[in-house]
Amino acid sequence: MISAQDIAGSPTWLPLEPEGVGGFRLVRLDAAGYRAASFLDRRILQAGVLQAVCPTAPVAAAAASLPARAHYIFHIGHVGSTLVSRLVGEREEFFSVREPAVLGAIAKDASRALGSLDMRAVLGLLARAWHPEQRAVVKATSFVSEIAEPILDTSPGSMALLMFSPALAYLRCILGGPNSRMEARALAYSRLARLRTRLGSESRLPEPRSEGEWIAMSWLCEMACLRQAATRFDSRIAWVDFDAFLGAPVPGLTALLRALGATPRQDEVERLVSGPIMRRYSKAPEHAYDAALRRLVLESADREHAAEIRCGMQWLASLSGLHPLVDAVLRG
Repeated sequence: MISAQDIAGSPTWLPLEPEGVGGFRLVRLDAAGYRAASFLDRRILQAGVLQAVCPTAPVAAAAASLPARAHYIFHIGHVGSTLVSRLVGEREEFFSVREPAVLGAIAKDASRALGSLDMRAVLGLLARAWHPEQRAVVKATSFVSEIAEPILDTSPGSMALLMFSPALAYLRCILGGPNSRMEARALAYSRLARLRTRLGSESRLPEPRSEGEWIAMSWLCEMACLRQAATRFDSRIAWVDFDAFLGAPVPGLTALLRALGATPRQDEVERLVSGPIMRRYSKAPEHAYDAALRRLVLESADREHAAEIRCGMQWLASLSGLHPLVDAVLRG
């Protein structure tokens, strides 16, 4: 039987999802398991991890003793957040937690996601680390940016990295890969609904018509979430432009580590950015991927999808004056 002490004492038992009435599915992970995992959702079960169904009561009792003190990485998707999470996790003072399913469940439907746990309890559980001097850094799924504000409001000592690419780079990146295009289509209508809700019914946001317009709308949706969080919590956020980061990774990584409270030496940062993490595809490290390959993907998109890229950029330009939040996003 898993006790509240077992759960509170370390990140070993990760709450994955509610199970039935009054229960929670937990998975057992050691430090290497967390380090390997790109997604802490049901995909982790394919790795054969030990799992157990536990009554919600000990999970809630453990959470009640845990401060919500993690830092966060919010992002718009396909902007290097997994790469940055892996680089940050190489520092002894940080413990990287990537895309926990429970945060995604809250973002989709908080009323049905948690059982008897509230958001503060979940954030406390995600903030556990392996030793007291270590700080968890939770890399959320892109659509979790929808609840970035309540997360930061519930975690008053937390910092957040807000990762993005400008609209043109985002369009090129998404159109440059078949998997990213499929994902964009799958999320398109939910993003349009979220954006319309955020802007209000009076905004008269037009529905996109072409693939490029839909991708541009997806960029606008997620950027609007980040912009509003940044406006409210200005002193607790740091923007990270992924393409600028790739162009100058040593100062880029130094700046974001300092934003999270670290004091890295230049030789330490240089060792990280010259190491294997920067040369692998972070979501699937068995595959090679680096800044040069990303440039080839973007150049391929320019050749093959120029019309859709142009449509997306024109759609965004047509929204000028539609809403103050849209204008703020478009101004950058």
